[in-house]
Amino acid sequence: MKAMRSFFARVRKSGARRPDAVRTVAMGREREFEAWDVGEDTYIFEKGVATHLGEHPSVLLAEKRDLARRATGRVMTVTTGNHSVAAFPLLDGRFWKLSRLSSARRGETLMHAILCANIVNDKIEISQREVPSKRLFKADGWLVGAAGFSLADIVMGERNDMTLEHYRSLGQEWRVKPLAWTENEMRVALAAAKKRISSKISYYHSMKGVHFISLSEFRRFAGLARTEPDEFVKGLKEMVSVYEGNQYTFTRMPKYRGHHEIEFFGTRRGTAVEKIVPELESLMEAIALGRIDPEGIAARIDGIAALYESLLTKPELADETGRVFAETLYMHITGEIYSIVGEGSTPAFDDRRTALPGATFVEGRPVYHPGMDSRSEVLLSNVRGLMSKDEVIEYANVYELRTGDDDVPTGKGKTREIVYKTSRGPLEHSLIEKRLSRAVRGYGSYMLARVEAFKAIGIAMSEYRLLRRRATSGRRPVDYYIRKRCEGEPMEAIPANYFCSVDDSTVEEKEVVLALATLMGDAAAQNMAMKKFDPKTKTPLYGIGKEIYEFEYDIIAQRVVPKTVSTCSVRGSFGWPCLDYTDENINAMASFYLAYYAHALKQYQMRHKVTMAEVAERFMGGFEFRTHAMEWQLSVMRDKFEDFRPDLPSMFGFNRKWRFAMWSLERQARRLPIFRKMFFKKVAIEEGDEDLRNNPE
Repeated sequence: MKAMRSFFARVRKSGARRPDAVRTVAMGREREFEAWDVGEDTYIFEKGVATHLGEHPSVLLAEKRDLARRATGRVMTVTTGNHSVAAFPLLDGRFWKLSRLSSARRGETLMHAILCANIVNDKIEISQREVPSKRLFKADGWLVGAAGFSLADIVMGERNDMTLEHYRSLGQEWRVKPLAWTENEMRVALAAAKKRISSKISYYHSMKGVHFISLSEFRRFAGLARTEPDEFVKGLKEMVSVYEGNQYTFTRMPKYRGHHEIEFFGTRRGTAVEKIVPELESLMEAIALGRIDPEGIAARIDGIAALYESLLTKPELADETGRVFAETLYMHITGEIYSIVGEGSTPAFDDRRTALPGATFVEGRPVYHPGMDSRSEVLLSNVRGLMSKDEVIEYANVYELRTGDDDVPTGKGKTREIVYKTSRGPLEHSLIEKRLSRAVRGYGSYMLARVEAFKAIGIAMSEYRLLRRRATSGRRPVDYYIRKRCEGEPMEAIPANYFCSVDDSTVEEKEVVLALATLMGDAAAQNMAMKKFDPKTKTPLYGIGKEIYEFEYDIIAQRVVPKTVSTCSVRGSFGWPCLDYTDENINAMASFYLAYYAHALKQYQMRHKVTMAEVAERFMGGFEFRTHAMEWQLSVMRDKFEDFRPDLPSMFGFNRKWRFAMWSLERQARRLPIFRKMFFKKVAIEEGDEDLRNNPE
């Protein structure tokens, strides 16, 4: 908690303490507040809050002019409990008469002018909620400027479009809280969201200000009726008693889109207020009037816990150790639940990347951010080296690309992306940076030789550029490369509306589906020509997201149509294990590859309203077209291709593999009629033809 403790010490040292403390009663207990003025700004701290930083204290940020006319400067409060602990005395003037608002204006001001935040892991996480983005930006600037925090100390908790665009334009998207990718990351986020209000009940506090209680926590709370009856009553009061300044109890206080200040996680919105809360209120009344004994209290609360469990939308939401619980609750605490249809489904977490610290560019020169590592610094330096005369970078954001099964710490992943805009272009550019898969000498040159050879023969690949820098952990040089991001989307990311009729979104455009099948065949021909093969998985690495499909708007068809396909990875090329110049090898190769292609095509066909025969015919047409195109390029430039012998370590066997690739491409073209028959047999097997399944050849 170094940053926050330094902040408290800085305010107390440089500020002028206001006379007299302010005492209030909130959450059933008396609290004392102290205030310091630093210039025109006022800082209000609950006494002793610095010793409770691990409990995620609540923060309010307000401009004084929103509280009183002609007032200047800002107010910042830090308290335990929830945000109302400071909000009510601030708005009604009990805090040194900083506010002169009428009671009618206080609710509007709280909702649209005052920012709420929490101290989490020594950082201030700001929850924007209904406050306009421009106010958020100004408050952030004040925190980093006048309040003395660093960029890394302030986190924007919500990912709305305007906020993201603003921080992207500063190269600071990393300061907007990223969404989690793995179950482990989600659980870390859930642990960070845990917060108490004033009792021993632990809630999951969302970015929208909702305190979610889980069934297991409610059962733990219910157990206090037998072990710690006083604490049980205190927790029950927290849920269903009306506190000073409140109109509603916390379980009835409207918070955000049908949710309340305290919400029962796992139930449909509104259900708890109708069925659970009245039972808790009835129990509280019986206790207050002395109409129930301890055994009766325990029995009643156990019954309410059973009622709560019966109202869960899914039984899995009772298990805090399960993935369904983690994913669903994570959606609630991030606010993603409000942007999708239904509850309980898994969100499409971001676009599979997490922003990292980089640099803000001022007149083309980088001002590096705290926490930026040497890898990002080298990446930014290389991008600057690509600029033309008088061209400068306006902004750049560095991302780490993630996969669903990645569980490495953020910043330690294999692949990064830099998205940047220059002064000479209206659109952003994007480069992918990745560490070479092997660290042996010459492997980078071997990779580049394959890329350039394939591109020359007509395979659609990006431009690659090798980087070199020394690892900080040792003396061995570590090689990285950068490549342009391929235009388009992998198959799984193609928007569904691309396949829909312009006139009726419920109607699928058959020709678009078939045209994409043609490009799948095009990509398969390139895959086979590259001899892609992964010895670990025994697959050709086809249909796993490495084929990138680009669409364009066809002015004749007056709709979006498939345009081209490219491959974004050289991994596995030259991988076919046998380099024999025999018919047996060609036939084995064809049988292996075509079986995988038929399976991938079947998966595609099942998602659309076309027959396998239709997409198979188009697929084979694309395969034949690309094969002919590559073979023609080989024939007209044959001397140059045969003379291509780059100076590479013999261990890679480039010359031998390259000659085999050229020979097999010729055979691929000559045997297309045989390949066609073989492919349709594989298709029939995928369709479930038992005779062919038993006798595939």
